[in-house]
Order: sequence, then structure tokens, then C-alpha cells
Amino acid sequence: MSIKTEGIKVTVNSKVVGCLYKLGAIKLERESSEKKCMSEGVTKTILGAIKTGDIDLSVAYDPTDTAGKGELESVFNSNSPCEIKIELSDTAGTNGTTFTWSEAGVKGLEIDPDSDGEVGANFTLVMNGKPTVTPAA
Repeated sequence: MSIKTEGIKVTVNSKVVGCLYKLGAIKLERESSEKKCMSEGVTKTILGAIKTGDIDLSVAYDPTDTAGKGELESVFNSNSPCEIKIELSDTAGTNGTTFTWSEAGVKGLEIDPDSDGEVGANFTLVMNGKPTVTPAA
């Protein structure tokens, strides 16, 4: 069964990012390296720690918005770490499943003046480590 994706919330330092157009996949992965045992000719794969890949998101751009979009820009401009929360719409009552990264950063910012007739902003988030996952409640 799939989960309907309307109502996804993204917050930056507890400020809700308004009018989210697009959210990239939350991809958890491990770095890996291969080692070949010289005496046996067998290759062994060594897995590293779990980390999250970069996440792209797009929002309606409003330079006067001091809430979530303003916080995204502020974090980008200051090169400061921030807390990122992504809450899915799979709510069982109070909240959906929430992914939280306490030490994330904004790696990229792109202003798109013709995003279907509106000005949009595209951000690339870099997540440090794996998220804390809180199940829907």
C-alpha cells in the first residue's frame, strides 16, 4: 500500500517552509569499499556508517518571507548548521512519520524566475548522518 504525499511538512530550525513544490527522495546509504584477500583471491565488501544523501526541495520564492524560506536562506548565507524535519502525510492522528536531522546544512540555492509563471527557489540540503525517525501517531 502506498502513502499519499499531500500535506508533507518541512521545517528548518522549527520554522515551517511554506508552499513546498517538490521534495526529493530521502535516501539512506552506506559508503562501501572492497578489499581483496591476497591469499584466497576473495573480495570482501566493507560497509561504513549510514548517512543520508543530499535532498533537493523547491518552494515558492518570496523574499519577504522570514519564516521557513527566510530561514533556509539565512542558513545558506551564514553557512550554519540547522535542524531539518520532514514530516510525511501518513498521519495516524496527531502527526505523520517524522525524519529529523540535527546537523544539516543548505548546500545550494537557485532562484528560478520562471517556475511555471512564478518565482521559485530550489535548495539542496546536505544531511549529516542518519535521521531520527519518529513513527506516525
